[in-house]
Amino acid sequence: MRHTITRYTILVLGILLAVTILLIGSIEVTSTPKFCSTCHYMEPYVNAWKESTHSDVTCTDCHFPPGIKSKLRGKFTAISMVANYMTGIYKKSKPWAEISDESCLRSGCHVKRLLKGKVNFKEGIIFDHSPHLTKLRRGKKLRCTSCHSQIVQGVHISVTETTCFLCHFKEVKAGDKINDCTWCHDAPVPNSKNTITYDHTYILEQQMDCKKCHGKMQIGDGAVPEERCEGCHADLTLITQYGDSELIHKAHVTDHKVECQNCHLSIQHKSVSKTNNIIPECGSCHENPHFAQLSLFTGTGGKDIPDHPNPMFNNGLNCQACHIFHNTTNDFAELGDVYRASAQSCDICHGEGYNLILNQWKDLLGDKIQILDSLYHRTENMLNKETGLSQKVEASLTPLLDDARYNFQLVKVGNIVHNVEYSDELLLKAYNNLSEVIRTIAPDATMPDFSLYGNGTIPNECNNCHYGIEDAKVRVFNVDFLHKPHVNEAGLFCFDCHSNKKQHGELIIDETRCTGCHHSMEEVPCKKCHTTQYGLYSGTLFSAKDAADVMFEEEVSCKDCHQNEDGDITRDVVENCINCHDEEYESTLEEWQATITDLLTEIKALRKASSAGGNISGMKLGDADLNIYQSIIGDGSKGVHNYELIVEKLSELKAELQSAKP
Repeated sequence: MRHTITRYTILVLGILLAVTILLIGSIEVTSTPKFCSTCHYMEPYVNAWKESTHSDVTCTDCHFPPGIKSKLRGKFTAISMVANYMTGIYKKSKPWAEISDESCLRSGCHVKRLLKGKVNFKEGIIFDHSPHLTKLRRGKKLRCTSCHSQIVQGVHISVTETTCFLCHFKEVKAGDKINDCTWCHDAPVPNSKNTITYDHTYILEQQMDCKKCHGKMQIGDGAVPEERCEGCHADLTLITQYGDSELIHKAHVTDHKVECQNCHLSIQHKSVSKTNNIIPECGSCHENPHFAQLSLFTGTGGKDIPDHPNPMFNNGLNCQACHIFHNTTNDFAELGDVYRASAQSCDICHGEGYNLILNQWKDLLGDKIQILDSLYHRTENMLNKETGLSQKVEASLTPLLDDARYNFQLVKVGNIVHNVEYSDELLLKAYNNLSEVIRTIAPDATMPDFSLYGNGTIPNECNNCHYGIEDAKVRVFNVDFLHKPHVNEAGLFCFDCHSNKKQHGELIIDETRCTGCHHSMEEVPCKKCHTTQYGLYSGTLFSAKDAADVMFEEEVSCKDCHQNEDGDITRDVVENCINCHDEEYESTLEEWQATITDLLTEIKALRKASSAGGNISGMKLGDADLNIYQSIIGDGSKGVHNYELIVEKLSELKAELQSAKP
């Protein structure tokens, strides 16, 4: 019995030993490059490896992190991939391998690489591994394979220079110098080993910018087209994270190795001056010649104020959308053709008359700029002359003054037309800062009126374009209309009366909406809205010498004629006329209106003949006479509000036109 157990034990141990030897042998065999190359899609990779500096390194030494556990995990993954391939079930697409830093820095490989300091990458190019792997670069943690590509144009584990250019030349935040030339290139200076064309010693001493002479040294901007995401990701929830650059770079660069060129367009590092395009960009010498204009248009850069981009910027328009006119002259142009914007630029897209809004912006904000200009110098003088302030208080006021000056100058230099709403917010912020400084020094000091819209502002984005409309007088339903009391005092919103459904800004109310509110307000006099009608009735519309209507002299009010028995305001005044006069008065009204209608018709015909006759001298009404003619038409009563005055004025206009007729 004991011999039987011994034989079974030996047999089991023998089997285990054989299996162990088989497994170890399998692991070793399957770790050889020859075995790795048996897959049909591995041939170009293996050929590249054979020609690389790593040709004496086994595949698994790089592709599996150090340690037996990592190797076993890698083998299990490989077996599952083979199973997926054989069964046709692909759970996950993975078109590239990921090499961990531990593989590169393992004992016997590049463990001491970080200690070497600066090395010569190629002639004239210096590189230091330490800051790239031990410090964040642009806020991102890099890996060995961030720069050493796993497969680039048939070269295995090669340094991908295009990745370097993306990091060093892609647009950076203001103040950063990540593309400083001397980080990689030593300036050419003579020594015993080299001969140079120009000694740059003086350039180094003066710390001059290389671009001053050499111009722009890059072509391309390294942008990331959103459609490139779809090449790898089918999940829309991932594509919606396109704008989160921190999350994307962590997932693609730090957590996983994805080639930068898979997402970014390439940037070439070479002298633009040596290409056909020898005219350098302004940025080669000027940091940003249009900084103020760009800041306003993009709604950024203000001190202690939220961003507020111009709606046109948000809709993808650039500078050339408005700057479309260039100077035309036969003289020599020192600066070449300069494309400018004008009021006509607005009309081209928005329609005739839109330039009036542009002029309105300039007038309104121009007044505020003048106020701020004077107020800033006043504040600066007060702060400089005040000796009773503690150092702590003075230290708190100086930044307020500096920020106010910055915001004010940003608008003054940048031109308010690039973003009228943001400009006003900047000016208001500057005013508040200056007010705080002044009132800290002199609590009883008087301040100029700098209110935006009296008690408030237009409560939506309409104000981006229609800034100042609250003070503009317009004609609506034959009456003069102001937005200010409706928006600021009554609290109405723009879309209470306007809509963009069919046409931009179309009125969605009728006259009854206005009268339903105003005619129920006893404290609101009729003349507040009906200025033309009241002016004719009182005889004050054209001249103080004109006679008022006889009923105005008898103190007959508007409501005495226009309010019916139900208390409603109406244009049908015949019933009230008969109540005071007699039934024949209705025919009198009809005669008045017929007379006025005939006079208006005759004047219209004479004006038409004037226009058709080639602008015959004297046959056109002057501005004052034209105003009288249009006001009488706008009155709408056809003589009822002041028959004698209206007949007199129209008769004079008719005679003036007839006397000029050849």
